[in-house]
Amino acid sequence: MHPVAEVIAAALEAQAPGGFVVPRRKPIHVPGGLVRTPDLLVARTLRRSYAPDEVLLAVEVEPTADDRTSSPAVYGEHGVPHVWRVTPEPPTIRVFALRDGVHQQVAASAHVLAHAPFRLRVDLTR
Repeated sequence: MHPVAEVIAAALEAQAPGGFVVPRRKPIHVPGGLVRTPDLLVARTLRRSYAPDEVLLAVEVEPTADDRTSSPAVYGEHGVPHVWRVTPEPPTIRVFALRDGVHQQVAASAHVLAHAPFRLRVDLTR
């Protein structure tokens, strides 16, 4: 896993309240046979794979072997409420939130204070 993903995973795991898990590289099966495998995700239970309605946050670090250009749209279409697209250089987390069935970018920074899926702080500058 990319070092930036490790930093984000450590922050998510350290700040997640009880009842949340932070699996790494687990597939999300969307209707129509499409599979997305984010670097990290946040869910309520640990599974081998997930349906979109089980995922609270999907985190993808670029570049990857998967085509990530359409991920926020795919996740949004299938109800994943939050997506982070991360660029390692310069370190930037682009935060997308589902609004009216479409993911809209709501923030972009190396230091993110988020309120969903739980309150957390991630700083990629450390």
